[in-house]
Amino acid sequence: MRTALLAFTLVALAFSGLALAEKPVVKPYAAGAPYGGIPLWSPGEKFIGISGGTCNGNCPVYELYLFDDGRVVFNGRKGTRKVGVWNRKVSPDVYAELLTTIVRTKVLDEEIKRGTCLKGRSMLIVMRTASDAGDVRTMALNSGCEGYADLVKQIEGEFIGSTGVASWLAPPK
Repeated sequence: MRTALLAFTLVALAFSGLALAEKPVVKPYAAGAPYGGIPLWSPGEKFIGISGGTCNGNCPVYELYLFDDGRVVFNGRKGTRKVGVWNRKVSPDVYAELLTTIVRTKVLDEEIKRGTCLKGRSMLIVMRTASDAGDVRTMALNSGCEGYADLVKQIEGEFIGSTGVASWLAPPK
């Protein structure tokens, strides 16, 4: 009995010290929108995007897409100054720059190891076109997890700054 208990304890300790890894997921067009419903892109369109989720505080809930032609589509859902779907245009070079950031960080290409996570922190979903059929490659990152926090801050900050939607995200007054 003691041997079995000791073995169980050692196995439990070994697993608790390991970092967990999350993998990107490819979702079909009909299931690709982060909050369900009809996606804000059409099959054949090339885009990258992020989606901020709820938390235990006052976190903005939104979707932000950038298309290869420079179209920006923002969908404010909750806790944002602009609610609903809003559009603007930026240089197509911004798409190339942000796509480079996603490729460089490998966030949608390989497993990302994470350590312990704090409860109630916001989630960031990073997205990219996966096929001409409208499929989307996604990765959910918890901003409260060791190994994800800096990545979330970098990607979300670059998206918001480069697309010029910071004032749309500011909490309503």
